[in-house]
Amino acid sequence: MENNIESTSAMQVDIASIIKDILRQWWVILLLSISAALFANVWVNLHYEPEYTVTTTFTVTARKTNGSVYQDLSSAQQTAERFSQILESSILQNKVKEDLDMDSFTAETSATIIEETNMIVLEVKAGNAMEAFHVMNSILDNYDTVSDYIIEDVILEVIDAPSIPTGPSNSSDVRRTMRNAFLWTAVIVIALIALLSDARDTVKNEREVSEKVDTRFLGTIYHERKVKSLRDVRKAGSFSILIENPMLSFRFAESCKMTAASLRSQMEKKGVQTLAVTSVIENEGKSTVASNLALSLAQENKRVLLLDCDLRKPAQYKIFDVPKEETIDLPRVMDMRKMEDNLIRQWKDTSLYLILNGTAILSTENLLENKILDKILEFARSKMDYIIIDTSPLALTADTEEIAQMADATVLIVRQDTVLARDINDSIDVLNETNGKVIGCIFNDVSSGFSGLAGNYGYGGHYGYGGHYGYGGHYGKRAE
Repeated sequence: MENNIESTSAMQVDIASIIKDILRQWWVILLLSISAALFANVWVNLHYEPEYTVTTTFTVTARKTNGSVYQDLSSAQQTAERFSQILESSILQNKVKEDLDMDSFTAETSATIIEETNMIVLEVKAGNAMEAFHVMNSILDNYDTVSDYIIEDVILEVIDAPSIPTGPSNSSDVRRTMRNAFLWTAVIVIALIALLSDARDTVKNEREVSEKVDTRFLGTIYHERKVKSLRDVRKAGSFSILIENPMLSFRFAESCKMTAASLRSQMEKKGVQTLAVTSVIENEGKSTVASNLALSLAQENKRVLLLDCDLRKPAQYKIFDVPKEETIDLPRVMDMRKMEDNLIRQWKDTSLYLILNGTAILSTENLLENKILDKILEFARSKMDYIIIDTSPLALTADTEEIAQMADATVLIVRQDTVLARDINDSIDVLNETNGKVIGCIFNDVSSGFSGLAGNYGYGGHYGYGGHYGYGGHYGKRAE
């Protein structure tokens, strides 16, 4: 029973990942569907040939009859069959061509009987209205040149004279064609996105963390929406994602605390005091996870130092909503090889202490060689129970490997359905080979079932590396 529940949960998360991929690519689906509809419109207009239909109705009466309705119906049935032979006769067609001075007879003709009546409907279809009308009149004027040999003992009387058609009888139906093209293209593109999403070898659920990732699974942190109502839209930029915020969901806050407890247990077993937090690529939420891990440990009455060593894109001061002018210029401190008195600040009245860097730099190799960071960590080890170091993503910079070697261990943040499992394991191998000592991974920003498929995500965006604060974007000026 328990295995069935786990399997069902995993399947739901997989479906949720597929739906999220579809929602992310909504503009591709819309663009291709509109393009298909426009192409269908052009194709229909290029290939559409209007067709005009003229009809007339005859009554069929037997010549030698006692007025029996049965005889008239029987005669009408036979006459309709024979009239088709008249219409296909080369004699009649040549007569019509001669009468109308036509090079060829291109009109389509047919004769059908109206069921349970003695009436026959003669139909002529042509490429334009006047041609169809004139061909019909010519047939009516000349069919008797052939009918005397084929139709005997009947009287044909026209009861519905032909008229010039006002419009084509075969509609191009361009709207229906465009609508079908739009819908079928959308369905096909959505199916392709779903297939590619399912085939992509990322980590989509908790079961796959254990199956695909070559390190210990420490815990899951669930997805949290930054915008919870229309009122929050304007305030989204200043919305705190720290677990002390009472506006956060209970599920998110508890998942952070439980993950921190699991991490602390492993740190105690391994004798780890200094922990580096990193991810493979940008926008995996490592900075937010690092801040909440530090805050959770501090809430257990542990003296915790959170050090922002993402020198290329510092984000902790934004997460803690500290004005940039109140942060330190960590690169300058490292360059001067001198510790400052205001280097460490206490967070409110808690046992959490912060080193918040407000300056981003592109080159860090020389700064790390100065060994001032080692001195900072050495000083912190004598004062703190735990030290959490927020570092840059592994795939973007090499200094993360150097900082990881200064720590006792490293924890890797893995965002749901974001990075290929191969790349995650390659990063774990790199850290282990450089004495990074990966203690485990944290599965981050996990949507449970279909929750959180829409809306503003709590990770990436404002605190992530994308957009305004992204690598390759605007890094800001150095603090004076």
